[in-house]
Amino acid sequence: MEIKTLKDLKNELKIEISGEGHTFCNLLQQTLLEDGDVEIAGYDQPHPLFLTPIIYIRMKGDKSPSKALQKALTKIRERAIEFSEEFAKSRKSAT
Repeated sequence: MEIKTLKDLKNELKIEISGEGHTFCNLLQQTLLEDGDVEIAGYDQPHPLFLTPIIYIRMKGDKSPSKALQKALTKIRERAIEFSEEFAKSRKSAT
């Protein structure tokens, strides 16, 4: 995975993520939109044959889009760990 910053302003961030598709980008977009300080979060995959989606974040006021992105990624990581633990518990109880 390679991340390239395309735009980095006070309340806007646009990055390109090589090697990711709709699954990760949709998860990231939805998690970003849970943040009340995020005005717009979206992504575009300009060409269907190349996995180089572009993530766009715009914040309300003077909030930092980089901090919102980091917060969303932390939330995704925590949810993945929680899911993994719950799945392991369910597998133990099923056997």
